[in-house]
Amino acid sequence: MTISFERMNKELILCYSPAMGTNEIADRLSSGKEVRIKHTFFVNKSLLRDPAGSDFEDTLRFCIGSFDDSYTLLNPEVINTDHKFFFSNDIKLKPSLFVAYRNISILRKIDALVERDIYVGGCWDAKGGMPFEAYQSLIESFPKTAELDKYANSRIATCVKEYFPECDKYEQIYERFLAKGKRLHSVSGKNDEIELAQFSAALEELKQLLNNGAGINEADWQIRIRDILQLLYPKYILCTREITFSGIDGYDKRPDFVLVDANGYVDILEIKKPDVQILTKQASYRNNYVPVREFSGAIQQIEKYILCMTSIEKSKQEVIHKLSALLPDTITPEIVNPQGILIAGRSSGFNSQQKRDFEIIKRQYKHVADIMTYDDLVARLENIITSLKKRIPGYEE
Repeated sequence: MTISFERMNKELILCYSPAMGTNEIADRLSSGKEVRIKHTFFVNKSLLRDPAGSDFEDTLRFCIGSFDDSYTLLNPEVINTDHKFFFSNDIKLKPSLFVAYRNISILRKIDALVERDIYVGGCWDAKGGMPFEAYQSLIESFPKTAELDKYANSRIATCVKEYFPECDKYEQIYERFLAKGKRLHSVSGKNDEIELAQFSAALEELKQLLNNGAGINEADWQIRIRDILQLLYPKYILCTREITFSGIDGYDKRPDFVLVDANGYVDILEIKKPDVQILTKQASYRNNYVPVREFSGAIQQIEKYILCMTSIEKSKQEVIHKLSALLPDTITPEIVNPQGILIAGRSSGFNSQQKRDFEIIKRQYKHVADIMTYDDLVARLENIITSLKKRIPGYEE
């Protein structure tokens, strides 16, 4: 996926080239559905602009704003903000000005904190705005992990409070949050505080999902569980579900998510819902509990994805090509002995024999995948939280 911006005929144009081609997006637009680009830009068919020539046949062009002699205005409905955002025309617009790590909308984060329209660059002081240098500083210090909203808001407020005094309160909110029974004695201690907040929030969300998530559709469920898993596997810098490749059986394969670590190595993530049964309810073959078909099929699915990526050159190159468009130029995707991660089902109700049999199954497939139930995931988060609390000097519940 690539996006860029053009100023043309008094309109700000977003040029969008989807990694999987334009057909699927065009079909969604034609059916009247809204398309979300990088979780930041919300576009529909009425915003489409015809390409100037055939060179743009793989690119969709949307009008997302307008400009006059001094400033470019982004359409608030497109960026989903209550306030208007104006950028000086001498600023070269690029995705990194609007989209932070993990597709966080920078503009919506600022919009939630300020109480006025925002002017960036140009005659910013006369407009009650902020200089472009300060905006760049905001982007450079923008949180790059799934920290709590209190921490993210504090970081942003630090950068903009000089120009928008109402933001100062968010620093105080965050300081009060940290002061509840804790003291920071070092940089390491501060990191422990932040991690504790992250993992505690992840555990709370996971428990809420397990208790009240029956009505959530599978796609949304997978996204929310993926965000929690990325805390447990911080080595991965990309987790995308936009990858389809040729299968060994003649059918295209599309894993739930493809993972890429900081060195470019590729792995697979499959997420099934908690109601997936794992073992037979009654001991069967020679008094053993064995995997049910759906669970065995999920493991086989991962094995087949890995087989296709490693044994079929066409599939391998398809994956590498599509991932390359999503990664920084400094990182080259590598498919070398990929591993899988599978999360599915519950294990809290297992009897002692079921626990032993399930452990045998997990060890049997350890060379292929890290297999977890949702109860395993809860236990991991709880163990991490307990460890972090012991590392924080003077921590009290």
